[in-house]
Amino acid sequence: MAIKIYWGDVLRKLRLAHKLSQEDLAGVLHISRQTYSSIECGRSQPTAEELAILSEIYERDLYQYVIQHLPEDMVEEQRRFKITMPIPKKKGKREEDIKYF
Repeated sequence: MAIKIYWGDVLRKLRLAHKLSQEDLAGVLHISRQTYSSIECGRSQPTAEELAILSEIYERDLYQYVIQHLPEDMVEEQRRFKITMPIPKKKGKREEDIKYF
């Protein structure tokens, strides 16, 4: 099931809080100002790459925003999966396992 997340409001608030223009962000994302504007207006969705860059710029974990907007049953399912997922054992590297170039 695909859930549509509306990024426009949060991205606009973050942009204004950091005193950036749409033109500034469009340049960093290598998209036109009109394309960035359509993301803020909700006419289009940002790509995963764009979200990663914005997350770095704003020093925010946008994952939390996504979780807040998912239906509760999906969040609960994700939590149950995380709890039951086995944690792999870490193996130490021996000197002979390290490859030198």
